[in-house]
Amino acid sequence: MKKKALLWVAGLAATTGGALGLTDNEVEVRAAEKEIISQSTDTSIGVNKFSSRAPFAESVDVTMSEDKSLQITEGFSLGSTSISGISTPGGEVTIRYSLSSGYIAKVPVDDQGRWQAIIPKLEIGHCLMLTDPTISPTNGGRDAFSIYELWPSKLTENNIDLVTTNTTTITGTGGYPGVEVEATFGVKVGNQVRPMKSSAIVDQDGNFEIPIVNQKPGYSISVQQKWNGTVFGLTGMTGNMSFHVKVMEGIEKPSVNTVSGKETKVTGKGKQGAKVRVQASGQEIGTATVAQNGTFEVTVPAQKMGNELQVTQEEGTDVSESVTIIVEQEVPEVTSELTEGVTTISGTASPGADIAVWTGAVAPVANVKSDSITGKWTANVPALVGGNIVQVRASLGLKQIKDSVRYGIELGKITELRAIISGERVKVTGNGSPGATLNVKAGGNLVGTTTINDAGKFELLIMRTVEGEKLAVSQTKNGMDSVVSETQVLRGLDAPSNIDIVTANSTKVSGKGKPGATVSVKVKGQEIGTGKVNDDGNFEVTIPTQVEGTKLSITQKEGDDESASVIVTVISAQLTKPTIDDYFVNGAYIRGTAPAGAVRVTLTIDGKVTKIGTINADGKYAIYANDIAALKVAGTNFEIFVTDVHGQRSEIAVGTVKGLSTLMVNPYRAGQANVTGTVEKNVERIAVYDKAGTILRYGQINADGTFRIYVSGFAAMQVVGDSFTVRALNSNGVIAQATATILP
Repeated sequence: MKKKALLWVAGLAATTGGALGLTDNEVEVRAAEKEIISQSTDTSIGVNKFSSRAPFAESVDVTMSEDKSLQITEGFSLGSTSISGISTPGGEVTIRYSLSSGYIAKVPVDDQGRWQAIIPKLEIGHCLMLTDPTISPTNGGRDAFSIYELWPSKLTENNIDLVTTNTTTITGTGGYPGVEVEATFGVKVGNQVRPMKSSAIVDQDGNFEIPIVNQKPGYSISVQQKWNGTVFGLTGMTGNMSFHVKVMEGIEKPSVNTVSGKETKVTGKGKQGAKVRVQASGQEIGTATVAQNGTFEVTVPAQKMGNELQVTQEEGTDVSESVTIIVEQEVPEVTSELTEGVTTISGTASPGADIAVWTGAVAPVANVKSDSITGKWTANVPALVGGNIVQVRASLGLKQIKDSVRYGIELGKITELRAIISGERVKVTGNGSPGATLNVKAGGNLVGTTTINDAGKFELLIMRTVEGEKLAVSQTKNGMDSVVSETQVLRGLDAPSNIDIVTANSTKVSGKGKPGATVSVKVKGQEIGTGKVNDDGNFEVTIPTQVEGTKLSITQKEGDDESASVIVTVISAQLTKPTIDDYFVNGAYIRGTAPAGAVRVTLTIDGKVTKIGTINADGKYAIYANDIAALKVAGTNFEIFVTDVHGQRSEIAVGTVKGLSTLMVNPYRAGQANVTGTVEKNVERIAVYDKAGTILRYGQINADGTFRIYVSGFAAMQVVGDSFTVRALNSNGVIAQATATILP
């Protein structure tokens, strides 16, 4: 555990804003490389400096005479009580603590120039000075001497982590436990920059943290080390007593978008590749990496309005300043359809918010309150006018207001659109948005325009166009255009539709037409029956029986308008109904066989035509049905009928959606070569899919209903806990499937 750092300044009222360090132009003293022993001479007294290594963790700093005639050769190490060395034969070596007037030992030098002394146990911070008056004086008559210092291993700038303009704590490693590391940096006091010191004690793991204030880029921070309050080397004036750490430009703080209580993502911009962290109440709640385009998106739990989030970005050990954002109330939204004529609007906002709704007027048209739990709201408004704007404002207090985006009100669709040839012109009629401008185009050219009346109806005569030509009709109101509706120019009424088959035994002709119109059935121009179309649009005309091959001409008439005729040929008998193969839930196609003479096959559900399929030359048919929601429910009934070249229908065949066949997958463990199991005999193929739904491989189905799918080599089948799916198929598609989990 790191020891608590010390932050102090003597006689200064320090401020953290705009702190300055030492400039690059000031003299920097680089510390010695990481050496176990550093021996050096003090140039101020005319001695040499050199370095060596020793097999212990503490460094020994040595100041010696130039001729090296006075040295300690053995014993100068931590805990030692005996030292020995060399000097001038016959001389006398005096040993004292540096800067002390008394001595701790005085020993003779033998005729071999060797000496030995017993001293108090050496401890870190001890500095010994050796003198021998028999050695010739040097350097202007000053007596020769040697100084030996015992200090912990010295730190250098290489031990310090990167320091940037964002740094508020200098961190480092590789220090000697118990050493005090002191940093000197600049702070602004008023208009002046003053030095400030801060220190920390190296912990038992060699780590330390020194609190500082932010410094400007390009400046240097001076670092020195102390033992028991003494600066390394100060007693003997040896070695590098300090070194400097240059301040680098740090990573900028990210740009963060506003966050509401509804959102689960914090977004913004940062430096590509940087790591973004989001914290709430001091706890990290999400991280993300800034993408190549400089944006980031951090997924976080939804936060309560008013919560503070701190967002930083970092590169390596460099952490930017924190950006604080306060979670705002939700931006209100409209979730209901906004089309002309709508009188109810609903949406979401912050729970308990006051909601005001504008629909085009200066004043709001509705004021409601959102639900106190869900935030949902509903407002009754005057009928919306196409082309106007809807906007919602949510308020939780005078200074807590959020406006929604501006929503456009869509124009209502054009309904009952018809284009009927009337004399020399074409009459275009229908319903639209009151007051809107109606535009009619033919072949991309404007051929007519009018204003829809207050009742929402329009009638426009345009120059006669070709029968069957398509007209594009649209409306414009308040600068908003509606979707384009198309209609075909017809001669009079639409022709009757959905005519049932007529056989040689039939006495009625039935189908669909325009309610109130009169339906006429003719043979060779002679009318053989008439009838009225009821309010439901159905008609039934009684006729005498006709011989096979007779062609019936069927029209409907209303006033002076008469539709084109539909020709129906009398057949000898009704086509037999088609067959239907078994169809399973999620099957791709409904398949079966059509009777001879059939040219088209039709699928109906609940009496409504849903799909039309094709019949092959061999009488087989197929109707794609995998996109029909009703047929994804087992037990649903559907009908199939066919028609001949004359449009005559067959009898109706009824089919039922069957549930999936039985499929059993045996337990599968990561590393197995095969996925195995059993299926029913109506299965033609078996396949395995990964958890994403991607097919991996088809397998083999045996005669006894068992199957085997070889999956060795697929990485997706080796992840314990992931799921996979086995599907059984035949010509209709998937008829069974089962999902299993990869076991360990």
